Amino acid sequence: MKHPRAVLVFLAPVLLTACPQRDEVAPPQQPGAGYTAQGQWQTPRPGPAPQQGYSQQPAYPQPQPGQWTPPPPAPAPAPWWQPQPGAFPFPFPFPTAQPQGQTPQLPTFPGLPGLPTIPTPFGPDLGQQCVNSVNEHRATIGLPALQRWVQTETCAASQARDGAASGQPHGAFGRCSEQGQNVCPSWPGPDKQMIAPCIQSMWNEGPGADFAAHGHYLNLASARFTRVACGLYTAPSGQVSLVQDFL
Repeated sequence: MKHPRAVLVFLAPVLLTACPQRDEVAPPQQPGAGYTAQGQWQTPRPGPAPQQGYSQQPAYPQPQPGQWTPPPPAPAPAPWWQPQPGAFPFPFPFPTAQPQGQTPQLPTFPGLPGLPTIPTPFGPDLGQQCVNSVNEHRATIGLPALQRWVQTETCAASQARDGAASGQPHGAFGRCSEQGQNVCPSWPGPDKQMIAPCIQSMWNEGPGADFAAHGHYLNLASARFTRVACGLYTAPSGQVSLVQDFL
């Protein structure tokens, strides 16, 4: 009969040789990895780097004969400062200086033959001419100048028109909120030549207590008025009516 200790001693080396040690586990094999002849571990050599960016796409097939193709893109519009064919020139040809005594005229538009010339504001300012004449007379007696009542000039011109049509020079008095009115009805034209003689004839009435005989002068020489609006109307006959509204 064998001794039980001999069996235990015999089995122990078998168990020890069947379990490998932890530090002897071989790493996974990779290209270029392994031990060298000197027993040192060799790390794997790096492989080629992956390609960066987008891969080149194949070109689009060319259209075949008889196949529909999209229309070409429309040309870009011309810049806004470049004149178009048939358009007005840029910059607009404004009239140049004219000799003294001549009124400049705008040229006719290109491409529109027979178009009459457009009236320009470069002619004499009849409203200001009237106000200047009034203030010149007021200055002779030391009165301050009246301001031009521009916003009422259109209304005063309608009074001159309606008075000439009705034969009643003061028939529309008060329409323009005025507090005094002078009228030269149906004078010989043209308008720019009758303004000064009209106002001079009113001034010649001179001061006096009788308003019916001196009313035009009293309005022109009044110290309570601060503004005046002049309205002109030329009848088909050529006669001119001048209305002066005071406030």
